Amino acid sequence: MSKVETSSGNVYDDLGVPEAKAMQAKAQIVALMCQAIEAKRMSLDHVARALGTTKNELDRLLAGHFQASSIDELKRMQKEIQEFTKT
Repeated sequence: MSKVETSSGNVYDDLGVPEAKAMQAKAQIVALMCQAIEAKRMSLDHVARALGTTKNELDRLLAGHFQASSIDELKRMQKEIQEFTKT
């Protein structure tokens, strides 16, 4: 039988991922990006162009491949998406 352990509240820390706090922060920022894009039903092509990136790169970020991205870069993108989706 498997042993069940209580989470620390940070899945990255629970899994022993290096820089777990930074990874959790990145995941939270990307989640906000997803919510803003979905709330306005914006196309990823349109959002990617507005951010100065490609749809493929935006797809990768939104799918959780943000390890190489800095928190500052993700915050910049999230802020731009929020501004862009206000209208």
